[in-house]
Amino acid sequence: MFLMIVFLSCGTVSLFLLYHALISMVRPKNFPPGPVGLPFVGSLHYIAPTFNKNIQQMANVYGKIFSVKLKSMNFVCLCDYDLIKEYMVDNPKPFAMRPKLFLYELMRGPGLDGIVVSPYGAKLAAHRKLFHAFLRKHGCGDKLFCKVEQELPYFVANIQDQLKLTSTFDPTSAFEYAALNVIACYVFGNRYNYGDDKFKMLLNHNKQFFQKVENVYSPAVTLVSLIPHLHNLWLPKAAKDLKECCRAIEDFISCEVEYHKSTLDAKNPRDIIDMYLNEMSHSRSEHFTDKGLKMTIMDFFQAGTETTSVTLKWAVIYMVNNPEIQERVQQEIDKVLGLHKLPTYEDRLKMPYTEATILEVQRKANIAPIGVLHSTSESVKLGGFDLPKDTCIIPLYHSIHYSQKHWKNPNQFDPENFLDLNGKVGTRPAFMPFGGGLRICLGMNIAKQELFLFFAAMLQHFKLLPPTGILKLDEQYVNGGTLHPKEYNILLEDRCKS
Repeated sequence: MFLMIVFLSCGTVSLFLLYHALISMVRPKNFPPGPVGLPFVGSLHYIAPTFNKNIQQMANVYGKIFSVKLKSMNFVCLCDYDLIKEYMVDNPKPFAMRPKLFLYELMRGPGLDGIVVSPYGAKLAAHRKLFHAFLRKHGCGDKLFCKVEQELPYFVANIQDQLKLTSTFDPTSAFEYAALNVIACYVFGNRYNYGDDKFKMLLNHNKQFFQKVENVYSPAVTLVSLIPHLHNLWLPKAAKDLKECCRAIEDFISCEVEYHKSTLDAKNPRDIIDMYLNEMSHSRSEHFTDKGLKMTIMDFFQAGTETTSVTLKWAVIYMVNNPEIQERVQQEIDKVLGLHKLPTYEDRLKMPYTEATILEVQRKANIAPIGVLHSTSESVKLGGFDLPKDTCIIPLYHSIHYSQKHWKNPNQFDPENFLDLNGKVGTRPAFMPFGGGLRICLGMNIAKQELFLFFAAMLQHFKLLPPTGILKLDEQYVNGGTLHPKEYNILLEDRCKS
């Protein structure tokens, strides 16, 4: 009897292992081509550890649509604008889900509350509708623009103060402070002084988050994500650190939410928190909860600060390395604004070369070469292939932002890419820095305003120069949550004093 139990147990375990070995290797019928997977781990060995670089190399081998497997999960990578448009714009609904990934649960909890990684459905639609209404309301009479514009004097003064202390300049903190304060105005209803202890705490939490995200792309965390329920028994240090960092940010936000509850004037909402609290008390919907509010605020800070500050850091590099372009931008600024009138967002209509330059920064820097993953909610066709339900879709924006099909000299920095024959900013379909379709970045308009206004204000006041003895800054990127440049310092000349 004992031997029979042992035999059956071994047989069951063997069948279990064989099943999981096979599903990690077998590709569905009429599925996009890709590398043959290994038992249990699938194609992990092809794409780890430098996912961004390796996935681009695979595109060179397999073409504009290919697949990889991670255990039982099917991933389809798209390297072509027409294919990305087909699922994001032409037929977005079946592709609007988010995959159930361990990393997402680690950051947002099992309910995947918030907006960025929330599943597509009624709850997400209600949240997006609410925030679109807020942005529309606060966009009337240029109120939306004022949130960014009111930060400009502090942004410029901060740089001028730094120049009094040192001969070289690292723009990181200036961009981070300004971008974080803009989001704070929308969410908390007020800006912070840059020396404020609460502001420094929030800034530190936010920086820690992106540092921790960089560390989770490790073999140990990947192992935990591939084996169901293993994270309940053991959590690698990198994953534990990220989880604790997210909880610290949530605790900070919780204090702000409680303050808003105690001071709420329902008839005069001050900011996003007040608007959400009003919806919670007046709506019978179960979609609006305390957890949903906190995770949505976390989305705003994490999605709305890093991308802006990193893009602006790249802008400085491209201006230093292309002084003739910098000079042309400054000539346009001088003509439209002079040296003392700070820019408004409406000024961009009279400054096409400046706007085209910041658009080219977004294309060339390409800080998010791989978009946030989508997932299929049903079996669908894409590019002539059959994709089963729950197939993960990876849009490779690098492939379209650097495509010779869409850009004359994609490896060169050239603002002319975004200007038509009349010198006006033209529409470029194969340009997707904010994604597209039903999951397009909710804060896109805020980000556009920040990038234009901070960039224009900086070049209005300062000439950007390389450090002594260096001709060009390094344009090699560092892998992470975004592709950010290596640390650098530059020299500044105050144009208003020269």
